[in-house]
Amino acid sequence: MMPEFYPITPHFAAYYRSMLIKDQLGLPERAGRVLDVGCDDGYIMSRVDAPLRLGLDLNPRLRPSAALSVARASATALPALVGTFDCILAFDILEHVEDDRAMMREMLRVLAPGGTIWFTTPALGFRMFPAWLTAYTNRSFGHVRNGYTPESLGALLPDRERWTIEYFYWNEPALRLLFAPLHFLNLAAPGPAAALTRLCYRLDSAFREGRRGHLLGRVRHRVSEREMASL
Repeated sequence: MMPEFYPITPHFAAYYRSMLIKDQLGLPERAGRVLDVGCDDGYIMSRVDAPLRLGLDLNPRLRPSAALSVARASATALPALVGTFDCILAFDILEHVEDDRAMMREMLRVLAPGGTIWFTTPALGFRMFPAWLTAYTNRSFGHVRNGYTPESLGALLPDRERWTIEYFYWNEPALRLLFAPLHFLNLAAPGPAAALTRLCYRLDSAFREGRRGHLLGRVRHRVSEREMASL
């Protein structure tokens, strides 16, 4: 039996991302079998009600509980059978993986017919304030590329006839402006940092247009008539 885990207090960036995913991306509150690739502390996965929730990470930051399961594994070699998961979460992970095509192939392999991969990743034009902080955070967070375009995301799909990708931009000017102050405030005073994070999210919701932030979207399995008949 796999160990079970509960999420530690979320980092302010994970908190912001959870609000964004819930309000803007349309991630369902309930799902079947859920896989979180690059789960980190498991906070996002913990927000989805599902009978099976498995988080994978090379260095997961989770503590034991009765709610979540976790495994140490690479995103390019997922320990699951074909078509295992109905819902796959890949939030801010593609930019960390050298062989992002292999990661996408693996996620598509374990995705069930009719399932969905939900993703966020920096846009190619991603910029922090001040600008020099962009390169610093890329190095600090282990990014191997500074984001994607819709075209480069689409190119990760091995067969566009079998898969469809939908996306939109989220500019997040307030978060990019206050990321460094939020980081240090979170270390000293998590409560005020959470309040400031909520304010950033409200401001960013009003100024969402632009291509300096993130790309959010989903990849869906196109279900054939034969596959539908077998479900």
